[in-house]
Amino acid sequence: MCWKNPAPRPSASDAGTCPPGSTAPCPLQCPAMEIEINNTATVDDDYVQVKCAHPAGRHRVPCRVRVRGQASQSTTVVLKNPDSRLRFPGDADAVVTLTVLADGSWAPFEISGETGSNALNDAVIEAHCDTATGAVIARKTVTVFWFDQARMEVIQGGNYQFTDGMYTVSGGHAVSYRSKARIRPAGVSCSAPQIADLRIGLVQESRLYSHAVTWSNPTITWAPGVASGTVVRVPSTIRLTVTYAPAVALPVADSEASVAPLYDQPGKTATLDPGSLQRPLGCQPAGGTAAATSFDTPSHATPRVFDQDVSSGGRVVGSVRWRRVNSTRDEEFRSYCVVFNLTANNYCALREARWEIHVDSGVAGAQQATVHADGDAGSDPATGPSANDVAHVQNLAAVGASTVPFTK
Repeated sequence: MCWKNPAPRPSASDAGTCPPGSTAPCPLQCPAMEIEINNTATVDDDYVQVKCAHPAGRHRVPCRVRVRGQASQSTTVVLKNPDSRLRFPGDADAVVTLTVLADGSWAPFEISGETGSNALNDAVIEAHCDTATGAVIARKTVTVFWFDQARMEVIQGGNYQFTDGMYTVSGGHAVSYRSKARIRPAGVSCSAPQIADLRIGLVQESRLYSHAVTWSNPTITWAPGVASGTVVRVPSTIRLTVTYAPAVALPVADSEASVAPLYDQPGKTATLDPGSLQRPLGCQPAGGTAAATSFDTPSHATPRVFDQDVSSGGRVVGSVRWRRVNSTRDEEFRSYCVVFNLTANNYCALREARWEIHVDSGVAGAQQATVHADGDAGSDPATGPSANDVAHVQNLAAVGASTVPFTK
């Protein structure tokens, strides 16, 4: 039989056999252990955020395990999570094997969230003696928090029209935004360090960009000293078109440097809306009660006239003026409701909504943005240079072959 009172503890290399003098198998005995989440003894920070799909990533929380008191030798411990809500910490790390020293010093490990908790503290870390099937020598509960009721609402605004030399929405915006999400499970504390810096906000990308201004009905002002009989011929209609340069990889982020990687942030140089970041709904205490809000009004200059010098015989003979007849704008956007970390300056996209502008001042009827219903985030938001910073191409050209002759 096994030795008792006291029986020397067999090591893993003894393959579970009692010391010399006994032939009976003897189960390996490991000392009692303790586990801490976020490297603290307190339980009010025992949280980990569920993994993110867009962009793919895991939010890692440092943890540690040690023997209670001291042991006669180092111990092999296998940590696992029987409900599969956790990883240690990579995608394929369902277990982790550690060596815990006998002197009571901590052995570090990390966890990440795989699936969200249904209730507080329903994800359990088990420490097994020597192998994954060995005796459980410590347990620790964790909450994997996540988000539901997420929405990315894009709300249609006013009509495009000419206003003070711009083609824009007068007295309003092209679209307004409402971004919100609720933290789960019920009772999660927003004062926990893994949650305290989280806000609901907005990320946006641009997938198409083009605007054009068209001028027609040319007239000429002759330069002094031009000889009678001088003839010049100019296009009846000209158009200036501005687009992204062909080399620009689409989509591109739609953000200013001071608020990046978000579309908008409170208290920054380029802030649009002071309510553009909000705490998640459902936090305890100090839960959020409002959606994050912002707006957008893509616009461009549309001068009433376009002037250009014309030449004959190698010299400037006059200035031709065309008058504005219409303007168009074509843009496509994708807006994302995101969970944003104020400290890490990164985000996880929860929902997305498309909206677009295809407006033409020469067409009768309302010229407004077109908005679409939101859905679960299905793509990673664009990163890299902002839409305002990437290369653009301007092309001024005649519209059609029609020309107008002018004779001095």
